[in-house]
Amino acid sequence: MYNRYLWDQITIYLLVNVLWREGWLKPLSTESLPNEKCSFCKNDFKDLEFVTSCEFCEIGILHDECHKIHITKNHKDSLDKKIKTHEEKRLHSYQ
Repeated sequence: MYNRYLWDQITIYLLVNVLWREGWLKPLSTESLPNEKCSFCKNDFKDLEFVTSCEFCEIGILHDECHKIHITKNHKDSLDKKIKTHEEKRLHSYQ
């Protein structure tokens, strides 16, 4: 009966892939960017927004949130290939 109770309390964790983005901040002014608008949503950049570019194409500078949409919609195969290539690599101690 004790084992049965423990069995009911076991939690099963499913393994999922998460994407680790190398985090570093580089303050830029919009004067140094090729454009002052997000290449994805076409909205102007505001003060202290997180921006990035796509490592799979030359779309330009995007909001961080727009980048997530862009990469999962337009580069799913490349993303899956990258995940498969790196899935067995362990994180460094500082990660």
